Amino acid sequence: MSVISDVRPTAGAVDGAQPVVVSRHGGATSNKATAIRVHANAMPACQEGVLRALLAPDFRNHDALPGCAGGPDALTQAMHWFDDAFSDQRVEVLHAVAEGDLVALHVVFSARHTGHFRGIAPSGKRFSVREMHMVRFVEGREAEHWALRDEAWLERELSAR
Repeated sequence: MSVISDVRPTAGAVDGAQPVVVSRHGGATSNKATAIRVHANAMPACQEGVLRALLAPDFRNHDALPGCAGGPDALTQAMHWFDDAFSDQRVEVLHAVAEGDLVALHVVFSARHTGHFRGIAPSGKRFSVREMHMVRFVEGREAEHWALRDEAWLERELSAR
């Protein structure tokens, strides 16, 4: 399947500035909607079929759980791991920015701690933690994923009595 792209200069670009490549497969706006569907809808709802349909066959999760290879299974394992540890999961998208084949998401993940998490027994505590996700797309599907969250803070919060 070939994907037709056009190249447009960025707004206010000057000579030597990098152009933005916009895929006619769906483009930045479609990629942003897909990233939100994956990380704010499918992941917290533990919808493995939806998640797998939105990942490229050679998907690479750069922040996979220890012991995971980083392919599509790594993201589904993380989804199930969070589903086992936390109930009432919600993801609020604070910012979603797309340019070319990249999407950045700034979100708040909130849930109730009802299962074991990194050796911490269920506390029943409700919590919220901010996360950043960077996703690269190929032909409308997630091809690469990077994430940051303050897991040290989360572990302290959940284990505090």
